[in-house]
Amino acid sequence: MGRAAPDASGNPAASPSEEDGRPDREMKKRTSPVPSKKETEKKSGTGMSVSGIVRISLQFLRESRTELKKVKWPTRKELLASTAVVIGLVLVISFFLGLIDFGLIKIIKNIVG
Repeated sequence: MGRAAPDASGNPAASPSEEDGRPDREMKKRTSPVPSKKETEKKSGTGMSVSGIVRISLQFLRESRTELKKVKWPTRKELLASTAVVIGLVLVISFFLGLIDFGLIKIIKNIVG
């Protein structure tokens, strides 16, 4: 079952996998050089080993550092402006809620006596 000999037109005959009705990529999927997670756990018996966890953690940290390099960090001026807006809105909303609370307390005291 080696290579198929070319037919009279010069085209090679169908490969064994095509004769069976399966494309070659399905064969490649089954014989993947990288073992699946289930196969790895099955071989180790108890799940992830310490070295596997360390390797995955280091890979995560490397990828995180790469992603953080892609972030557009705000300038000092943008940071101070955003902080001022947040502090201003917190003060305005807290003043508003304080007035509502004070008003409701006065209303309840007048009702209850």
